[in-house]
This record gives sequence, structure tokens and C-alpha cells, in this order.
Amino acid sequence: MIYFSMGYWVIGLALIVSVAGASCGFACIRQSTKSVTARFRLVWVFVAASSIGGVGVAMPVFITMLGFEMRGGQLRYDTVLTTVFTVLSGVAVLAALVIAGRSVNWIRLGIGAVVMAAGIGTAHLLLLSGIQVQGSTDRSVVSLVAVYVIALALSALMLWFSLTARSVPILMAGAVAYAILVLGMHYAGLTGLEVHLNGTAATPEGQALFDFFVPFFIVGSMALTIPITAILVAPDRREARQAPVLADPEATHSPSLAVASQNAAAQQGARPAQSVR
Repeated sequence: MIYFSMGYWVIGLALIVSVAGASCGFACIRQSTKSVTARFRLVWVFVAASSIGGVGVAMPVFITMLGFEMRGGQLRYDTVLTTVFTVLSGVAVLAALVIAGRSVNWIRLGIGAVVMAAGIGTAHLLLLSGIQVQGSTDRSVVSLVAVYVIALALSALMLWFSLTARSVPILMAGAVAYAILVLGMHYAGLTGLEVHLNGTAATPEGQALFDFFVPFFIVGSMALTIPITAILVAPDRREARQAPVLADPEATHSPSLAVASQNAAAQQGARPAQSVR
């Protein structure tokens, strides 16, 4: 098996994409805590799950798979399993964020981490199961366990950072750690994949990786522009919405009341002076 047929630069690109998706997702989670309604908070959480699960997990995995080749055979990917991998990665993150809630509760955080790890780990194994070769494939038990263990670690880290970290440098550090764990999980499962070629077997069915990668990369890149734009615009819109509510009617009329009282006092002081004359 060849894991880096296109060079090691695919790892760097995958890390950059995963960090971008995770950091954007963390920023959306921060915005969700400032939402004035539950509906808008759910929208922010949905966008965060798409960034963290879709762009942060699925897209870097697709990038690294570009360098995955097999000597003496062709690789094809099952359309259904590959699509389920992409969707399930985002759904698992969304479920974990909803379970964890808005404040640190270790029981909810633990349950959310387990749910997210089960979803992401299963999604990755479905992707590996969707690899079609001219022969058969097997997975080692050690790699199977490693995938779920690393998935649990990155899930717990993501939820903890999303609930506790507030400063930008800490959030970026969490995004980098998250990206490293995502690639670690991917290669832990990929290196445990054993391929047994059979020259007499039929040509594998399915689609080439580029058939999935090109449209997904375009959609994922465009999807990042939506939350980034919303993050930049959201503070101004929130301040504009809260400005009329925070206005104090008494403070608005206080200058005119003060002027009126001063004029009344001046008139009362002027009347005695005229009577003396």
C-alpha cells in the first residue's frame, strides 16, 4: 500500500483545512451562547456541527486519501457509504453539541463525547468499508480499537474547548489539537486496512475518489464562507437589536427635565427681586 503517492504536502493541506473547519466551528459555538433566542442558537450549533464534522473531519480525510494507492490494482469507492460517511460526521457532532448543552456538566459532556466518538468512528469505518478493490479487504482489531479511542479523545477535547475556552489563542490551539487527532484517527484505521488482491476477481465497482472530492471540496469551501460572514456580521446586528431595548426612557428625558427645573427655579428667584423694586 502507498499512503503518500502525491507527497507529504497532503498532510499539511489536510491539517490546514481541519484547523479552519474546527476554528470556524468553535467561533460559531461562541456566537450561539450570545443568541437571544433558542431558534438562533440552534442555527449556530447546526452551522458549527457542519464546520467541525464536515469540514473538520470529512474534508481532510478526503484530502489524505488522494495519496492512497495500491500497487497492482485499482481503488474505487462505494457511493452510498462515502456519502453516509460525510453526513454522519456532521450529524455526530450536532448530536454531541446538543447533548452537552451551553454550560459545563461533566455527565452531559461525557455522554456527548461518547455519542460523537461512536458516530465519527463508525463513519470512518464505513468509509474504509466503501473501498472497493480487485480482491478482498480486512481490518485489524487493533486499528479498529484505536479508531474509537482516538475518536473519543478528539470528541471530549472538542466539547471541552467549546464550553470553556473563550480567548482566540486558546481556541486556535484547540483547533490544531483537534486536527492532529483527526488525522491520527484516520491513519490509525487506514494503516490497519489489509488488501488481498485477486487477479481473477472482477473489476471493482464504484466511483473514483475525485468524483467525490471535487464537488465536496467546492461545497465545503463555500460552506465556510457562510459562517465566517455570519460571525463578522452577527455582533453588529446584535448590538443594533439590543440598542432600543437598553435605552432608558428616564435617561432620555432627564436633560429636558433638568432644564425645565432650572428655568422654574430662575423664575421663582426673579419674582422676589422684582417685588423689592
